[in-house]
Amino acid sequence: MKKILLGAVLALTATGASAADFFSTDRCDNLFSFGARIGVNTSNRTLKSSAFPDCYHHESWGTGFDVGFVAGLNIRDYLAIQPGVFFETRGGNFLLMGSAADSAMPSDGSEMAQAGTRRSYNITIPVLASFRFNLSDDIKWNVEAGPYVSFVLGSSLKNKSFVVDGPAEQPLFDRKPAGVDFGIKMGTGLQVLGHYYVGAHYLAGCIDAWKDRSIGNVTKTYGGVTKAWVFTLGYDF
Repeated sequence: MKKILLGAVLALTATGASAADFFSTDRCDNLFSFGARIGVNTSNRTLKSSAFPDCYHHESWGTGFDVGFVAGLNIRDYLAIQPGVFFETRGGNFLLMGSAADSAMPSDGSEMAQAGTRRSYNITIPVLASFRFNLSDDIKWNVEAGPYVSFVLGSSLKNKSFVVDGPAEQPLFDRKPAGVDFGIKMGTGLQVLGHYYVGAHYLAGCIDAWKDRSIGNVTKTYGGVTKAWVFTLGYDF
């Protein structure tokens, strides 16, 4: 009986030590840290359903890349505040079919079909809370979330095909993305050997994705949101 009790005590002690190692509240050796990141993304920029009420439209996901830097304010071994700066390209395809009246131009009875590609070049600044758990002496598991703001440096929208049944000459859609996007970035990653990083994050935009169109006293809004998955490799110095 004594051997059983002793074994139980030793097992509980080992479990407690393992839990303490997994979630360490110790101070970090370095209060500040820096890292470089590079990765690929797949993103979409949607339109609200009421933007073209009599028109079929579909926005598909496209690919791009990310490159940037992060800084870490390492409050404890389990918690850091991590701002970053990234240059990002975003892309995708779109398809619209319907009445020319939906273009916010005067209706002339024309029916249209428009297919094209979109691309933008952004500077994105996230500020994440990074919670870190020790899977082993050499591997940390990070869970990260926080707000981001993104500024569009430039954009393009190109028609691959534009078919008109009627006299209209204007395409259904020719808007530029909104100059600023704001949303939430969240994700997870692994730090290996204290330097190497691999991660995956989701960005969910919270404000309208497209610039409005003003025609006289009427403003047409296109709404929608931006969203993206980002897959990243990095090195922490």
